[in-house]
Amino acid sequence: MTVSTQMVPIRDGKLAVVVYEPKVHRGDAILIHGFTGSKEDFAEIGPLLADAGYRVVTSDNRGQFESENSDRDDAYTIKSLARDHMELARHFGMDKPHLFGHSFGGLVAQRAAVDFPFGWKSLTIFCSGPHGMPDWVNLQDDIDFLEKHSMKDLWDTKLAGEHEGRKFFELRVKRWHASDKRSVITHARHLMSEPSIVQAVKATKLPINVIRGQYDDAWPHEIQAKMAADLGVEIKLIADAGHCPNEDQPEQTARVIAEFWDQHNQ
Repeated sequence: MTVSTQMVPIRDGKLAVVVYEPKVHRGDAILIHGFTGSKEDFAEIGPLLADAGYRVVTSDNRGQFESENSDRDDAYTIKSLARDHMELARHFGMDKPHLFGHSFGGLVAQRAAVDFPFGWKSLTIFCSGPHGMPDWVNLQDDIDFLEKHSMKDLWDTKLAGEHEGRKFFELRVKRWHASDKRSVITHARHLMSEPSIVQAVKATKLPINVIRGQYDDAWPHEIQAKMAADLGVEIKLIADAGHCPNEDQPEQTARVIAEFWDQHNQ
């Protein structure tokens, strides 16, 4: 397995990309990170998935961390991010890669599946939900603050204390300060208001895998379970894991992901 990093030109800017290249190639995969995350979120499962035979490509979403910012009005919307990942697959010459989205990235992946249904081999929705979360997550105060202040101001006044002592703290600090606040505001609004497209996702007839951590504290468990039922699949649990099983239980997580991909490689 080899790892490479590069800046890939996609439309009006470049995306910072990590590629995990397997020794023996069984298939391809595009992994999409969550809200204020980055490609480094998959640093533990990426090599494991490559060892299982998959060329894994993951990037910083446009406007996040090391990817370039954009002045295009719609650049940071879910629909635009979905197109970015389809174009990323095309850039690497991937023939129907497996599509995977974590948390907010799960909403992006669902949109990519609906907008480009013939572009993917399967869809994995990972610790995510069917729609935005207005009833149980309120990001409006952060949005209002960022519209008047800088990313640094919000970090210093609120987020530093919340993240202190957490895993990968230094990375969290670095990528927060490097990201375009317009992208954070846009993604936060999506997280609060994005409508469900579950029926359209089901209509793509893609093989679908729904996974969550046993103690996931993002979308309520019953919401994730209903989404899986509406999609006609059983939700898979990663034991002893929270909202980021990719970090809490990387070996178990990679195994569950790869086993599903193995079943749908034709």
